[in-house]
Amino acid sequence: MKSLLISSFYFPPRTGGIAEIMGAVASTLGRDRVCCLTGVPADGTALNDNFGARVYRRPAAFVRAKPIQAASWAITITQIMARERPQVVQLATAYEGHLGLWLRKWLKLPYVVYAFGNEILDVMRAKKYQKPRHALQQADCVLACSQFTADLVRKAGVASDRIEVVYPGCDVGRFRPLRPKMELRQKLLGPRHRDRVILTVGGLVARKGQDMVIQALPRLHRHIPEVTYLIIGDGPYRMQLEKLAMTMGVQDRVIFAGQIPNKELPDIYALSDVFVMPSREQLEACDVEGFGLVFLEANGCGKPVIGGRSGGIPEAIVDGVTGLLVDPEEAEDIANGLARLLCDGNLAARLGQQGRSRVLREFQWTNVGNRVQAILDSILREKTTRN
Repeated sequence: MKSLLISSFYFPPRTGGIAEIMGAVASTLGRDRVCCLTGVPADGTALNDNFGARVYRRPAAFVRAKPIQAASWAITITQIMARERPQVVQLATAYEGHLGLWLRKWLKLPYVVYAFGNEILDVMRAKKYQKPRHALQQADCVLACSQFTADLVRKAGVASDRIEVVYPGCDVGRFRPLRPKMELRQKLLGPRHRDRVILTVGGLVARKGQDMVIQALPRLHRHIPEVTYLIIGDGPYRMQLEKLAMTMGVQDRVIFAGQIPNKELPDIYALSDVFVMPSREQLEACDVEGFGLVFLEANGCGKPVIGGRSGGIPEAIVDGVTGLLVDPEEAEDIANGLARLLCDGNLAARLGQQGRSRVLREFQWTNVGNRVQAILDSILREKTTRN
């Protein structure tokens, strides 16, 4: 049984958690079990075959101009149905909900919707355009990335018996313990290449908590003078973070490395002593951490992690086992957590090893793909029984 995965904006080569998850789902299910439709164009390096599934890249099917969108959509769906014969649809987010409703009405295809957090809050608050929320409520199943997100989905009006929690996976062959590359270390850290390194990987937005780590640095330096904070990622919050580092007098110990190629991430994790991302909920801005894929990646690389006690992060980190949970609004708590791991090498190593073991045991993409496929098969069986 083959499904059609539709992701208008979140698909490789675009970066970010949802895009990576959609690419991984496509790759894991493979050509025999899924085909993909996306509005994200290739960049010359991300060829369709890299995902193991056929990818239809049709930007015109997702443009705002209705006549162009309608024509491209009709041609594309006709081609996909004739060539692939999908029997069920996967929607990357509720924003594709109108497409699920259309495919069910005209082609009798059931559909599932993935839920991550921010988009559910956005859908719940929308007053004028209600179709995404309606599509969410009408979905055959909603696949929530955490129990936290599942609770949001229930608040959006979806019945509990149509919600399944499907945690994201981690490529354990790619994200594995590696020896740090000294050339890369010197390139990124410059004169501070001998320092202990704390690392954050994520977009530079207020939610991620890089500002709280910067505020924690002066306190941390009382315990560990030679420590540098490496920030990977870019975004609208960068200028404010740079100004904050200057205000706190730690600008020489905060390195903004910007966006890096996704393939280099395992080597970046290898440079660090501790991974930290104290995300906090910003509900007024519809901004939460639904789970935190980067915690799995860092753990997969054998690194201890520190995360904010908010959103779905407590499901990504087992406090005291794979990392530490801290108050994301308290710089002192963050500093104490960092100092604890940087000063106790045995504890840091143990948490990193236990984190790697947990990822191997619970979060391999093969297991995630099989669970998704089992849910799709079940939905198709129920449809057959109803008919």
